[in-house]
This record gives sequence, C-alpha cells and structure tokens, in this order.
Amino acid sequence: MPEKENSEMPDGFDHQAFLSIDSTNKEAVRQLEKGAKSGLWLTATEQLLGRGRGGREWISKPGNLFSSLIFDTKKSLCHSAQLSFVTSLAVCETVGAFVEAENVKCKWPNDVLVNGNKISGILLETYSGQNTENLMIIGIGINIENHPEKPLYPTTHINENSRININAEEVFHVLVEKMAYWLNNWQKNGFSIIRQEWLNKAKGKGENIIVRLPNEELNGRFVDLDANGALMLDMNGEMRLIHSGDVFFADQREEK
Repeated sequence: MPEKENSEMPDGFDHQAFLSIDSTNKEAVRQLEKGAKSGLWLTATEQLLGRGRGGREWISKPGNLFSSLIFDTKKSLCHSAQLSFVTSLAVCETVGAFVEAENVKCKWPNDVLVNGNKISGILLETYSGQNTENLMIIGIGINIENHPEKPLYPTTHINENSRININAEEVFHVLVEKMAYWLNNWQKNGFSIIRQEWLNKAKGKGENIIVRLPNEELNGRFVDLDANGALMLDMNGEMRLIHSGDVFFADQREEK
C-alpha cells in the first residue's frame, strides 16, 4: 500500500509514495496491471532491488530520490529513444535548480553530471500489456544525500554541491514540473528542439571520447546527434553511428 498520495501535481499527473519497495519500475508494472493510467508518478523512500541501465544494480539508500513515471507517449515506440533525451533535459534542469547550473551537463545517452560526476540514473522500459502499445515506464533516480562508492563512473550527490541541505521531496517537486514541461514540448513539437537543447548542455561535444560497446572499444570525436539521437562518432574521417554504449571522457578514470 502507498504511504501517501500527493495532490500537488501538474494537470494530468498523480502521485503515490511508498516507504520501501523492490523498485519503482516494478511497482509501475503492478500498478498498470491494476489499471493505472498515464501520468502516475511512483516514489519510494528506499528501493530494495533498484536497477540501472544494462541491468546494473542501482544503490538505493534512503535520502535519495527514487521515482518512476507511467507515460503514454502517443507515439510509436520506435521513438522511445528520444524519451531518454527528454528525461535527461528535465533531470538536468532539476539538478541545476539546486546546484550551480553551469556545472550540470548531459552525458550521452541519458546521464546527468555535476562537475563531471554522475548524479542520476534513468531507466526506460516498455509495458507490453494489452492495448498499451505506447506506454513507457520512466525510472529516474537522483543522488541527493549520498552516492555509491566505486561505481562504473565517478559519482556525486546534490548536497555535496549545494550550499544548503536539500531533501528528496524538494527535488521531486521540481522534477515533476520539469518533466511535464519537456514531455509536453516533445509531444507537440517533436524531437528537433529536444535534440538541440540537449546538445547545448552536452559534455564532450567536439571532443575525443571513448565508447565502450559489448565487444569493442571505439575512440573518436563526438561531433553530433543524428535525427533520432544516435551519437555521431568521427573516427579519423569515418562516421560511426552509436545507438547504445558507455561513454568515457579523456579526463575520466573509470573503475573497471
């Protein structure tokens, strides 16, 4: 059972909050099976089985924000990759409301960084129930009071970069407003504006980067995004389109 429901939401959105559950994305599936509609936000004080992209464990200690949104894209799911950039923009602006905004950057495909350190995670999943061909579950985790030690990438949390102590409720309040704005923008105006706004906030554009794929590692210059959000990597004059992978920067020393 939810701990509480929050009525202070943008039009078309609802909220259920839980104390401790396996994961907000799993709860979203359960809510959909009970008949939940698009626009339902789910949050938890603690996740016991949080997951990140690629099936990686997402450390879910109390004090951080763990949330999922059930959303009807009203678009074919072939456009679902665009939703990663929509969500990244919203998270970037949310974090930028609490720390120095110029230090907050987007990292392909859907990470948000503060001073080069990862501060959030986004996990998009489709829901394959009957007559739900456009429904997505958008999982968003934001580090607020703590961050994991020795992760794949260097990490940080909001209160490590803010002059005042922020709590998850404050961050969630901003996030729902930013998500409502950018989701509406995407549905009305398409991906081109989202793409340009994301590029304006992107870390590494025009620089040499490393892209780690399951079976190879690529080195090249990040020159652009294509019309669908694929990373365009210039490898000594050969343009390579990257649809998924892990990006590392020259000044980054990842844990292997």
